This record gives sequence, structure tokens and C-alpha cells, in this order.
Amino acid sequence: MCLECQIARRACEKMRSWNLAGSILIYDGLCGFCNRTVQWVLKRDKANQFRFAPQQSRWAEEALLRHGMQRDAMLEQNSVYLVLNPNSPQERILLRSDVTVYSLLLLGGVWKVLGRCLQFVPRFVRDAAYILTARNRFRLAGKYEVCPLPTAEDREKFLGITD
Repeated sequence: MCLECQIARRACEKMRSWNLAGSILIYDGLCGFCNRTVQWVLKRDKANQFRFAPQQSRWAEEALLRHGMQRDAMLEQNSVYLVLNPNSPQERILLRSDVTVYSLLLLGGVWKVLGRCLQFVPRFVRDAAYILTARNRFRLAGKYEVCPLPTAEDREKFLGITD
């Protein structure tokens, strides 16, 4: 077996061993706005439903490839992604404003009410607002040279941060 196959096999075995929650947020690890959003979700995720993977990680690339998306297309779309039911036959991916709506619904409480309200806004309007924010995210919150590492207490919630 070639070295690449061995590495891929080990990565798959590692993925199967993770105790994944119901959803994984794939975000731009170099984006200050995206990193602040991840921190915001971490603080409000009382039910421990979210895991996180930077777009620059192998895990994110493999997850998106399963759904026919190449790394270049992923980065070009300036989108955050939400993987629901990861590593299962029911796995699916949400993007743009649907990620925001579904994440708010999962967080529950007052955030669920806000998510329900946003569901009534037509997707093309929500996505237009999302795209405008995404295009200006570096101006709004800066850009990192390398993906910041999570705190020790949150590290177990992050996938692919060491590759």
C-alpha cells in the first residue's frame, strides 16, 4: 500500500473514532470574523451540539469532496458550511444563510426564535446579505496569517486543526 493510501486510511480511522455531535461548522480559519463567530457559538452551545473544522483542514476538504465540492470552489464561495449528521448516510451540507438559520435553531432559547423569524425571510434576500458580509469580512474583522488554535478546554470540539 502506498504512503498516501496509508495516510488516508489513518485519517479515516481517526474520523470514525471521533465522537461527533450532530453538526460540524466549517469556517475560514484565517478570517477574524469567522473566528469570532465560532467563539460566539461556543459560548452559547449549551447542549454541546457543535464541532468545528477550519476550511484549511484536510477534514473540511474531505467532507466537502464527499458532496462534490473542490477546495478552490469552497474558498471561492466565501461561505461557511454546516455538515449535518456527519459520517452517516444522512449526511448533508448547508451553506450561506442556511447555516446561520439552522445554527440559531440548534442553539435554542431566544436564538431559536430569531432563527424561526429568519426562516420567513426569502433565501435570496438572506443570501444577498450573507454574500455582502462575506465579501467584506476581512475589512470588518481582519485576517490571520495562520489559523488560531482553540483554548485547551475547547480543543476537543475542533477537527483537523493539527493537519
